[in-house]
Amino acid sequence: MKQSGGLVIVLKVKLNKIIKNVVVDFAIIFTVLLITFGLFISLNNLPASELFGSKKWLLLVFSSLFFSLLDTSYRYWQQKKRQEKILLLSEKLRAIIAGEKPQHLLLAPSDPYFELAQSINQVQSLQRDIFKHYLTQQRGYFSLIEYLTIGVMVLDQDQKIYLSNHAMSDLMGREMNLKGHLYADELRNYDLSHLIETTFQTKKDQHTELKLEFNAKIVDAHSVFVPVSQHHFLVMVLLYDLTELKEIEQMQLDFVSNVSHELKTPITAITGFSETLLNGAMNDQVALPQFLKIIQQESLKLTALVEDILSLARISTNTTLKLKKIRLQTYLAEVLQSFQPEIKKKEIQVHNKVPADFIVDSDDHKLRHVINNLLQNAIKYNDVGGEVWISCQQTSQNWQLIVRDNGWGIPQDQQERVFERFFRIENSRSRQTGGTGLGLAVVKEYVAAMKGKIKVTSQVGVGSEFTIILPLVGFGKREDSREKV
Repeated sequence: MKQSGGLVIVLKVKLNKIIKNVVVDFAIIFTVLLITFGLFISLNNLPASELFGSKKWLLLVFSSLFFSLLDTSYRYWQQKKRQEKILLLSEKLRAIIAGEKPQHLLLAPSDPYFELAQSINQVQSLQRDIFKHYLTQQRGYFSLIEYLTIGVMVLDQDQKIYLSNHAMSDLMGREMNLKGHLYADELRNYDLSHLIETTFQTKKDQHTELKLEFNAKIVDAHSVFVPVSQHHFLVMVLLYDLTELKEIEQMQLDFVSNVSHELKTPITAITGFSETLLNGAMNDQVALPQFLKIIQQESLKLTALVEDILSLARISTNTTLKLKKIRLQTYLAEVLQSFQPEIKKKEIQVHNKVPADFIVDSDDHKLRHVINNLLQNAIKYNDVGGEVWISCQQTSQNWQLIVRDNGWGIPQDQQERVFERFFRIENSRSRQTGGTGLGLAVVKEYVAAMKGKIKVTSQVGVGSEFTIILPLVGFGKREDSREKV
């Protein structure tokens, strides 16, 4: 009812306006025509009855009424067309503001709104270019955040998640890119939640190092206050995973501690026995050779330890491979020559099962160090009269060197740890043989430098077998009849 009443009022107003326009136009046109006829009569000396004395004035009235109606209709039609164009321009501006993509307005150059339409079209083109540039920047920004290795989460001023990247989800152990969710409902770490809450309360950046209990990761956490405008702000949470760095630091500390301990033992023995000799024991013909032998043994241990430590340092600084062709059977025979005193002393039988025509492309220095250590262990941790077998084989992807002995063997629970630095097998006979505990660690590093792997299988009282697996590409191949080494 209210709408129909309003429509009636609008129609009445428009009708009154039309009637008013018709009356005004009628008055103007009638006056003009009356003056025109009056001039025409006076100029032609005609009596006034020609106009007022006859019914010609009716013609004048009807003519005035007709022309007034025609003029009012034409003006109303023009006004309606102008209103339609204004409405069209307004609709286009509203569409541009709303982010829609309306078609360009095409008006004739003679149209009074042509310049305005052209300006609106230019605004639309500029707005489209700006929006494309914004989308490009936004995609780049989001892509950059998504592929950062640092965990990133952005919160709005209502403490809701605005965005979060993949690294943050990995650190949290669950999906965190939950736009519109309260961060407090998704985070499962009190220290991190407290850090973020402090930022919201103080509007200042916060920083701390904390541990995530559910995955034991250590992270460097930053909570950054980002003002956007006078009344709006964001909070950006940055998590940098320090777990690997902390592990490396701990490994370095453990290494230094172990090296210090290992160095201290022979140095203490050498110092103690040398002081004892200087204090008069050198005149004791029974103690003198015993003490000198101990000093010599401890000196050899100290030398071996230093050499192993230097080997580890060289591996980390020199990772390049200097490949050369090596006839493996002849190469092993040369290496075994340096172990002849130990072999004869313990009456060890060494069986070189490598074929005479087996040739490899390998790094001489690294391969020699690996073979030296494996043979030394096979002889050292073996009984008198024991045996050692050296063999090799080739597959479609790699070649393998196997060193097997029938010595003391390694307990099952310690086989995975024999390649750790400073690890020694826990049995009385192994402790009596000495050793630095770095030999197999150095071997593993050298094998890794040659892009290979090493594995061990062993049984206490039966023996051990170490297998070196190296890639075949550019390395091992059989000799043909024309190849010379």
